[in-house]
Amino acid sequence: MLARAPRLEDPRLALGFGLTGAACLVIPLLTGLLTGHPAGGATVGLGAWLVAGRAIANPAGVRTPYLFGVVLSVGVGTSLGILLSGSSWLMVLVASALAGLGGLVRPIGVTPALTLLLTAANPLPLDPLPHTGLQLLGGLLAAVLLTLSWPWRRTRPIVTILGETADTLAGLVEAVADPAVGQDEWDERRRKASDAIAEIRTARARRLRWERSRAAEDVAIALRRVFHEIIALRGLYDTLARRAPGAADEVGLGGLVDSMSAALRAYLADCPPEQVSVVDFGDRVDRLRERTAGGEREMVVLVLLRQIAHSAGRVQEALDGSAEAAGRLCAPGLGPALGPALDLATLAAPPSLAFDDPRVRHALRVVLGTAFASIVIVLFKPAFPHWLVIAVLVTIQPTYGETRAKVWWRVGGSTAGGLVSAAILNVAPGHWSLVALIGVSAALAFGLAPTHQAYWATFMTMCVLLLLDFQVPQTAKIAESRVVLTVVGGVIAIACARLLWPRGETERLAERLGRMLDSHAAVARTLAQLARGKTGAERAEERIRKAAVDAEMVAGALGYIAKEPGGTAPDAVDEALEAAQRVRDDLLTLISVLRDEPTGAGPVPDVLDAVAGHLRAAAQAVRGREPYEPAADVSRGLADDAVRVGAQAERRLTELETAATEPSPGTAATEPGSGRALLRTAAVDQALRSLDADAVRLCTAAAGAFATPPS
Repeated sequence: MLARAPRLEDPRLALGFGLTGAACLVIPLLTGLLTGHPAGGATVGLGAWLVAGRAIANPAGVRTPYLFGVVLSVGVGTSLGILLSGSSWLMVLVASALAGLGGLVRPIGVTPALTLLLTAANPLPLDPLPHTGLQLLGGLLAAVLLTLSWPWRRTRPIVTILGETADTLAGLVEAVADPAVGQDEWDERRRKASDAIAEIRTARARRLRWERSRAAEDVAIALRRVFHEIIALRGLYDTLARRAPGAADEVGLGGLVDSMSAALRAYLADCPPEQVSVVDFGDRVDRLRERTAGGEREMVVLVLLRQIAHSAGRVQEALDGSAEAAGRLCAPGLGPALGPALDLATLAAPPSLAFDDPRVRHALRVVLGTAFASIVIVLFKPAFPHWLVIAVLVTIQPTYGETRAKVWWRVGGSTAGGLVSAAILNVAPGHWSLVALIGVSAALAFGLAPTHQAYWATFMTMCVLLLLDFQVPQTAKIAESRVVLTVVGGVIAIACARLLWPRGETERLAERLGRMLDSHAAVARTLAQLARGKTGAERAEERIRKAAVDAEMVAGALGYIAKEPGGTAPDAVDEALEAAQRVRDDLLTLISVLRDEPTGAGPVPDVLDAVAGHLRAAAQAVRGREPYEPAADVSRGLADDAVRVGAQAERRLTELETAATEPSPGTAATEPGSGRALLRTAAVDQALRSLDADAVRLCTAAAGAFATPPS
C-alpha cells in the first residue's frame, strides 16, 4: 500500500517546521564553505540534525530545555562513540544498554545510541575534541533556532482554551434537563467535556510566568469542579424525573439550567470576564416547600430539589471564586503560549518498574534487538554496519502490529531514498550542489514527517547520506548498504517483536481490569468514610481521579491488543468500561450529596462498604478467571436504608400533622430535624440504588469477560 500524497490543506503538514529544520543544517554548511572548513560545517550540521529529529513528534510544542537535554544526549553519545570506536564488543554492550534506557525513559530516546553508532562507525572528519565541540554547537543551534517564536509555533492563548472549555461545559449543562437529549448524546457531550478538562491540564503548563500559571491553575480547578457538579446534577435530575415527573417544570428547573449555561458562556468570553449570576434556586425550593402538603412524595421531591440547589450554588461559588484569576488571564500583554515546559521528573524512570509495565518489555526488546544486530556486525563485518543497528533502533515499536506496520514504510522509504542518493553520489556533485540538495531533502523530511512515516524515511535517508558525503566523500556503495541493512534490521525488529512477548497486553488485560475494579472499590470505601465523617470530599475526588486513570489504562490496553498478533479482547470489556464510567458518575453524585453533611452511622456507609466488597470480589474473580455471583449484602443494606427512609417519613408526617392541629410560632418557616434527616436520607437512598445497579453491571461484565466456562 502506498502512502497517500500530502495535500496543502492537511493540518498535519509542517511546512514552517520543515524550512526551519532545513535552515539548521544549511546555515552551518554554508558557513563552513564560506570560511573554507566544509568538514567542520558538516559536523555542526550533523549535530543539528540529531537534535532537530527529536522535535518531529510535536514541532509546535517542543521547548528549549527539552532540546537542551537532547544536546546533552548527543554529547554523551559522541564521547562514548569516540572512546569505543576500537572496541567492538564493548560497543555492543554500551549501545545495547543505551538503547534499552532510551526505550524505557522517553525523554532520552534513541539519540545517545544513534549518536554513538554514527560516531564509532564513521571516520572522524576532525580531531576528537573539535568534532565533539562542533557537534554540540550544531545541537545548540537547532535547540535555539527551532524554539524561537516562529509563527508556526504559535498555539492558541490559554484564555481561549479555557473559554472553549467553559462553552463545552455550558453545552453539557444544557443537556441535563433536556428531554430531547438521550443517553447516547449525553455520553457524547460528557466525553467531549472530559476531553476539554484534560486538555487544559496541558494548557496550564504553557504559561511563561508563575503568576499566570497560578491563575490558569485556579480557573482550571474551578472548571473541573463545575464539571463534577454537572455530573451530579444529571444524576439528581434523572432521579427526580423518575420519582416525580413534572416537578422539574413546576419549579422551573429549565430556568436554572439556562442561567448556569449563560454564566458559563459568559465566563472568559470577554476581557475582563463578564459575571452572570446563576438563578437562586434555593429560594424557589423554599417557596415550593411552603406550598406543599408535606407528604412523602413531596418530601422526596424537596430533597432532590434541595440537592440540585446545593450543586447550583457550588457552581456559582466556583465561578465567583475564580473570577479574579480569570481576570488575570485576560491581562494585557498576554502573548501566545508555546509548548509545554520540560518536566524534569520525566527524565527519571518511574519509581516502580515491573515486567508488567509495557515500557519495560519494550525496553527489553530494544536491548535484545540492538545486541543481536551488534553481534551480527562484529561477526560478519558488513560495510557501513551502523545502519543495521540504527534500523533496529528506529523500527522496534511497543507492539508487534505497530512494528510490522512501521517496517514496511521504513524499508520502502529507505529504499527509495537510498536509490536516489546512490544516483546523486554517482554524479559526485560539488559542495554547493550538495548544500542545495541537503536543504531540500531536510525541508521535505521535517515538513512531511508528521503526515506519514514513509516520507520521513525517504527524505531523512537522503539527507543523512548526503550530509555524511559532505563530511567525508562517500561512494554509491553506502546508499546500497543502507538499503540492504535496513531490510535486515527490519527483519530483526519483526523477529524481536514477534518472539518476545508479542501478546503481552492480551495476557495482562485481566490484571489491568482487576486493578481498575480495585481502584473503584477504594473510591467506595473512601466515600463510606466520608459518610461517617472521617475523611473529606477532596480525598474521595482524588480517589475518583485515580480510578479514572486505571480505566484509561484498560482502554489503552485495548488499543495495544488490537495490534497484537491474534490478540482479541472480550466484548464485555467495553461494557465494563462503560459501566465503570457510570459508577464514577454515581460516586460523584454521592460526593455532592454527602459533602456538606455526612450521614454518620447507619446503613449508608455499610452499603458503600458492601459495594466496595463486591468490586474487590469481582477483581479477584477476574484475576482468577473464575465465575462471579453478586452477594446479597448490598440489597439488604438498601432495604434497611429504605426502611429508614420510611420510618423517618412517618415521623415527619406525624410532626406535620401535629403542627397542623397545634401550630406554634415559626413551625411553617422551619424544617424540623426529622424532616431534614428525611430529605438527606431520601437523596442518598436514590443515589445508592443507582450506584448498586451500575456496580452490579460492572462486576458482571468484568467477571464475565474472563470467567472460564464450566466443563
